[in-house]
Amino acid sequence: MHTGNVVVAWVTTAQDRLQGAVRAADLDLRELAALTLIAEHEGCSLEWLRVRVALTQSGTVRLVDRLAARSLLRRGHSTGRGVPLHLTGEGAARLTQWREARDAVVEELLAGMPYTLRGPVVDAMAAALLVSSRRRAEADATCRSCSWAACGDDCPVDGSVAVEDET
Repeated sequence: MHTGNVVVAWVTTAQDRLQGAVRAADLDLRELAALTLIAEHEGCSLEWLRVRVALTQSGTVRLVDRLAARSLLRRGHSTGRGVPLHLTGEGAARLTQWREARDAVVEELLAGMPYTLRGPVVDAMAAALLVSSRRRAEADATCRSCSWAACGDDCPVDGSVAVEDET
């Protein structure tokens, strides 16, 4: 058995199943990321979002336009420093649908694993997330499909933040 093969096969399986859950929520990965980030940072600006979804300014505008056209988010009134972005009720419902599907996929992926190994596996993954230091924007991007409140103060990605960004 080759470690690289085993890890990549497990990650590929997880990714494929999670992609199905994203499609079931009628979203693509960038739309999901944008909705998650806006939900967790209500009133964020387009520029703040752009850095975290790794798009150009025009690409981020088009992403926001698509989500607004689908009534998943709305733009607030300009503050002079940007236009605040807000999740709509439909956007929040779509995120809830995604999170339920995501959690079901994770449970399915772990179901074949002996229960006594689950905790150590998750602990090892959390430790791996702490190894590399990140900038705040990179950490936010890493958690772009998470339920942020679920980790609370125990988020390993937050624990890896070495530099707080200004955006």
